[in-house]
Amino acid sequence: MHAPIRSESRRLLEKLIREILRAETQAIDHPVREAKRIGDAPPVVALQEVATHASAMRARFIEVLAANEIPSHTGTIGATLATLRHLMVDRVVDPERSFRTALYDLRHGVDVVKLLREVTHNVGLFGVIRWCDDWLGARRTLVAGVEAQLAWFAEREVRATVAIVEGEGEYEGEDVEDDCDLESTAPDPEAPSSSPSEWHTDRNT
Repeated sequence: MHAPIRSESRRLLEKLIREILRAETQAIDHPVREAKRIGDAPPVVALQEVATHASAMRARFIEVLAANEIPSHTGTIGATLATLRHLMVDRVVDPERSFRTALYDLRHGVDVVKLLREVTHNVGLFGVIRWCDDWLGARRTLVAGVEAQLAWFAEREVRATVAIVEGEGEYEGEDVEDDCDLESTAPDPEAPSSSPSEWHTDRNT
């Protein structure tokens, strides 16, 4: 049993708990949304690894809170608003920017858990502290893996640019061939032509 928590610390604690639950819900949703954009590409695989970790740690987090008699708000309203925001943004944002938004959400989650650890350390919630330590130890590595996938989008842009340039080169080559054909079929201005007198002789014969 932990000592009573002061009202100021409790308000901050409850706020951080809501943010963490909302962040974990977003982490679970990210790979599903990004897969609709780019399929089962490496960035989606990295996000799925985070989602698997988030699903397990979210359930454990709720258990730890219950054991310490701390109410856990699932953050349904906040999560719904975040989902609506993503749905609206998804209609106008390109895949690379959407992925960077997901990465920003994951980094924000790391910051919130770090702050939660400091708060729970001050009030002696050792079960929550252990959860934070386990979460941070694994999640930092997973988020670094997601961050590394930014290179995939850069390489994707390079491949697309090269394909466009090569396509333009082929098109220009076809134009050159067409010009050569036109030149070969054009009449030679220096070639001798039939004179009108020759035409008259031909009619008389």
